[in-house]
Amino acid sequence: MTTNPTHRTRLARALADATGIPYQKSLSLAADAAEAGMLPSRLDPAGMRRALEVLQRHVGAGASALEPRYYRLAQVVPGRLQQGVPQRVARAAAAGMLLVRSWGERDPAEAGAVMPGDSGDAAASGWWHRVAAAGTRPDCILPDPYPPGHSPDRYLPLDRALDQRDATGDVVRYHRTLEGIVRREPRDIDAWAHLGNYYLDLAAPDRTPPLGVPPAGERQRRSWLRASLGCYQTAVGVAELALPDPFDGFLAWGHLDNRPFLRALHGMALALWQLDRFEEAEQTLLNMLWLNPADNQGARELLAVVRARVSREDTAQ
Repeated sequence: MTTNPTHRTRLARALADATGIPYQKSLSLAADAAEAGMLPSRLDPAGMRRALEVLQRHVGAGASALEPRYYRLAQVVPGRLQQGVPQRVARAAAAGMLLVRSWGERDPAEAGAVMPGDSGDAAASGWWHRVAAAGTRPDCILPDPYPPGHSPDRYLPLDRALDQRDATGDVVRYHRTLEGIVRREPRDIDAWAHLGNYYLDLAAPDRTPPLGVPPAGERQRRSWLRASLGCYQTAVGVAELALPDPFDGFLAWGHLDNRPFLRALHGMALALWQLDRFEEAEQTLLNMLWLNPADNQGARELLAVVRARVSREDTAQ
């Protein structure tokens, strides 16, 4: 056990699933315990159970699992915001941001949380136990940056941009339109998220570039990934202007005004994963599951891939 990295990896994943501790921290705990002679010499099924019990006692004695709250952008990517993100968020703050509204209290079952056993081991991992242990929480809705009556036909600028893209296939014009939207309304979380999607799509290694965009090599692909990450980080930072700190409520997918933020978090997790920033991607996915335990976006499946440190390229093979 003390010298087998595969065994340590398996044990670390089991500890992360059981406690909600990020995988990298779990791996460090498993390595330290093995070197201290605290773990069984063999990691057969019985040895795995004993080792996990030892580590869980150690966690309870000293190491802390995730607290029952949302972890803000500055905590997820400390010191690693993309260039321009603070300035964009500051513009949105200057425009004024309303706070989330609460529609009362809900428990995880009422919020549609995925129950253990619904989809195998992933649903029973530590994120679920953390959500269930927190119990009843406020059911919240993010503010809409566009007031009632903003548009006579009730169409948002993003809706028009998407309709135009779908009708013409002009992706380059769509990109320019998105940039115009966020210049005029920096609080438009959904437009920032779609701008992130634009760059993330360009960075897909198996994607044919749209008309007007030349093919690119690995260096350009990673540049597009960083551009997408900057847009997603902006969207998340803007949404956080509406959240009290700390924030311990739900932001359920069922409320339409919450979806842009949840889409931005999902895009951010994908970009971080593809940039091999696994620990930050893991915390982003845990944030998604904390806010929306119904997991309409499949965060728990990607969480398993990220915790296993499987790269985007490896999944495509």
